[in-house]
Amino acid sequence: ALSLVCGKTLTYTVLYGIFTFFLVGLLPLLFDIPHGASWGALAVLLIPYILGTSFLGLSLSQWYADAEAPILLIAFFSIGLIFLSGVSYPLELIPWYWRAVHYIIPAAPAVLAYVQMSAMEATLHDVWPQLLALYGQMGVYFALAVWTYHSKINLYIVRKNL
Repeated sequence: ALSLVCGKTLTYTVLYGIFTFFLVGLLPLLFDIPHGASWGALAVLLIPYILGTSFLGLSLSQWYADAEAPILLIAFFSIGLIFLSGVSYPLELIPWYWRAVHYIIPAAPAVLAYVQMSAMEATLHDVWPQLLALYGQMGVYFALAVWTYHSKINLYIVRKNL
């Protein structure tokens, strides 16, 4: 299970890394968007985001038989996730239970920290709550992904022996 999770995560990380380089590196240059964050600070932010997102996706894959179902859910929930990030609507005005959801989804603290770092030139010290959330999510979702794949393997073995 551990080798499956690590292998799939490596593949997703390479793909997400290419997308991230395009979105964070090339687009600001192409459109002359001011960028106040250092590349080292962005790496400290984006590495747990990419890994946490990969582990969360692997964890949730247990509940989907086909690859198209999560896409429908992402499209349905995307507007709500924008509000949960705290960029378009202040987190302080969101009820406590929705703020709790903010710390469950890796995109929410990552977007908030990225905007603070690139637009407001915040330092890593300034975004430590979001970093703490991302690193915590990364660890929890890694353990959940390994457990999910371990359960899938055991279920496959049991079904094969029947």
